[in-house]
Amino acid sequence: MVRPRPRGVAAAVSLRDAYSATGAAWRDGPERVYERLADVLVAASPVSLDGERVADVGAGAGATSRAIQRAGGHPIGLDLAEGMLRVDRHQRPPAVVADARRLPLASGSCAAVVAAFCLNHIPDPEQAITDAARAVGPGGVVLVSAYAEGDTHPVKAAVDAAVTELGWTADPWIGEIRAQSIPALATAERARAVAGRAGLDATAEEVAVPFPDLGPADLVAWRLGMAQVAPFFASLPQGARRRVETRALHLLGPHAQPLVRRIVILTVRT
Repeated sequence: MVRPRPRGVAAAVSLRDAYSATGAAWRDGPERVYERLADVLVAASPVSLDGERVADVGAGAGATSRAIQRAGGHPIGLDLAEGMLRVDRHQRPPAVVADARRLPLASGSCAAVVAAFCLNHIPDPEQAITDAARAVGPGGVVLVSAYAEGDTHPVKAAVDAAVTELGWTADPWIGEIRAQSIPALATAERARAVAGRAGLDATAEEVAVPFPDLGPADLVAWRLGMAQVAPFFASLPQGARRRVETRALHLLGPHAQPLVRRIVILTVRT
């Protein structure tokens, strides 16, 4: 979550504020999905992170920082949304507010930079990848993940419909990143092209990550905790929140297809 070009400043501020307002709601829903995705991304590292300093760009509520710790690394979190960094701040690794395109890190100060599902929020991810490579010393790695093109699940439409019935409308920043930012990293070919524009050699692959343990209620909680919906949902009275959950479950149906997230992992060696 970073400031895009001047033409998108308003959208970037709205994006930042939406994520800041999401806070604990992320932990209560989306975190179950993002925790597993973080482990998949960290496990893709071609170099050991054990004992190494690793920057977690777009750290959010800390899922990727915890994955880095499980791999033996020493993470430092960076995110533009201060509200996300406040979640569990006394228990989590060090974290600071920062722009992904201007990391407050000395050149060569990290063995790795991991950016999970955040560079697809900006219109020029090559700038962020360039700065990440600067922060990584020789022999290190930059790991980036984004959602693959066409990745979806019926719960998205079910939750959107349920909150729309109570007055929710999508903020402009949602349409802007979907049209301008997300496509750039949504295929392995395009992700490699982004690294190429940054003058970096990279590999990229699409990976399917299943979540067979998540039932319909878990899926609804995931979507209600996402930043585009969570602030609106939290503003509703308790009874209205229950109605939204019930309505979304009804629209989804009791036999929802299992969730499988399709992601692109971009790996840049320095």
